[in-house]
Amino acid sequence: MKKVLGVIVVLLLVVTLLPACGPGGAGGGGGEEGGGSMPPSGGAPAAYTGFMQAAAGQWTEYVISTNGEEDHQKLECIGEDTVDGKTCIGFEMTMTEPRGGETIVQIWTEAATHQPVKYVMKMEDQVLCMDISKGTYESPETETPSSYDPNIPDISYGTYTTPTGKTVNVAKFTVDGGEGWVSSQVPLGMVKVIDASGKTTMYLYDFGLSEARRDISKSEMENCIQMPGS
Repeated sequence: MKKVLGVIVVLLLVVTLLPACGPGGAGGGGGEEGGGSMPPSGGAPAAYTGFMQAAAGQWTEYVISTNGEEDHQKLECIGEDTVDGKTCIGFEMTMTEPRGGETIVQIWTEAATHQPVKYVMKMEDQVLCMDISKGTYESPETETPSSYDPNIPDISYGTYTTPTGKTVNVAKFTVDGGEGWVSSQVPLGMVKVIDASGKTTMYLYDFGLSEARRDISKSEMENCIQMPGS
């Protein structure tokens, strides 16, 4: 149960970063190369224009640091499906622990309203239902969050290279006393999070614009088991 609660906490932290997807088109992590501030003329340079339009097939993989340990978390946009009679958009989050083991969370929100419809979690070959009616779950963002508006003044710019060798342009925003690095070249936008103490709590490990795949089948999702105590 402790592991289940930990997964739910990570879910609540990450789901607010996810835009809805549809069919179509200071330590740790990768390196920073160069930097700078907004040109005196104002306005956002072409390097950052807001979050990329999400589409089925896109994926990102992050490293998240919690309690002195680093976990890999892969986020995949798995497209549309009918869930509980509603046309929904789906994401999967796969969390891999340093000591081994994998947990997959599948999130479905209604395409028309972006409201949560069904969340399930796969652990040790069991697919558990997550009761969204009792939690403070937030629907994924459908546009660039206001905290990362490309028209905010005094944005810093630079580049970031993933541990897998992919380099992207980034915009650096001050958020809650720390920094949030984002990019228009990366699905879901987020690149790096640095807290108020200067510690990197999340960084982009790898990403792609295609080849996301669904790991929890429709049958497994529809026949999920109620979580203990729910």
